[in-house]
Amino acid sequence: MEESKKKKLGISQVLAIQVIASFVVISILIVLGGLLVFYVMDTDYTRFTVAGFIATVYVSFITFQPAGTLFAARKEFIEGKVDISAKSLDSVANSVSNPWRITLPASFFIAVLCTALIVGIIYGTGWTPRPLVTIMLSLLYVIPHYLITRRFIEKDLISFAAGGKRTGSLGVSKKAYFWNTYVLPNLICQIIINYTLGNRGFHQEIIKLSRNIPNLQGLLPVQAVSVDLAFTFMFVCNFIFWAAIMHTFTGVYLGIIPLEGRYKGKAINGFLYFLIMLSMGLGAGVLYWLVLGIAGVENISFTAAMISKLACVFVAVCLGSWMAMGWTVKKINLHSPATN
Repeated sequence: MEESKKKKLGISQVLAIQVIASFVVISILIVLGGLLVFYVMDTDYTRFTVAGFIATVYVSFITFQPAGTLFAARKEFIEGKVDISAKSLDSVANSVSNPWRITLPASFFIAVLCTALIVGIIYGTGWTPRPLVTIMLSLLYVIPHYLITRRFIEKDLISFAAGGKRTGSLGVSKKAYFWNTYVLPNLICQIIINYTLGNRGFHQEIIKLSRNIPNLQGLLPVQAVSVDLAFTFMFVCNFIFWAAIMHTFTGVYLGIIPLEGRYKGKAINGFLYFLIMLSMGLGAGVLYWLVLGIAGVENISFTAAMISKLACVFVAVCLGSWMAMGWTVKKINLHSPATN
């Protein structure tokens, strides 16, 4: 009785809440990224640095965040927090699509368009925005993010609700769902972000080393790469873990991810997972430094450093996704009367 009395949210309210929640998280990341790029790595920057920072934000978040918002809205519906009228359910076909397929064609095109517009203004006018202005311009990603999500969220939620709770896998295996929904889109997004950061950071380390030791042109210290890999793993793994929780709710609801098997048992506290991922990142950085140190390698090329960073991103995305799937299913099992 208490469950039925709970006030549910309309689709427009869900949209507003999810976009605001996402914006709070992403804006913090953008501000931290701006501090890293314009102050920690080096205070000298060019018009290219500014344009590259804004382009990275736009291409990453305008392209990929709308789908993430749809996954989050689906989670709200599954938890019984969204009000969808019976009349709406009768007005759509009984079919459910992957949010990545729904949003990516439009969101990628709009991301490229917004990027071209702002880069055209910067280079066309000869303007080099200051770091604070650059960060503020980057935060404007939320406008197309909101508009794209608004375009698709109602139809997606109604179709998702009309399909009803699934008992089969809809012809999609758990393995295919894991790679196509968890890993591939998130990996592309993280590669865009981390390649850009690595390009800026590693070149600054090369410049610093060459100033101190002119004979080591084009190289950077292994120690600097080790520190970068540690922080990269910590950030990527934790961010993907948070995002992959939403993917798991949809997968379970559609019957793609089973509630039995290795997912029995009590899930550990989420904060402990956070600490575990921090420890794994620290361990990855230390291990990288020790292995190359034992091999007698003190400095490596930009290419080797970037390959190491992208490999670290791949491992972090896969591990974060895998841990989130197992943890979330255990949580669902714990609160599901049917499985208790």
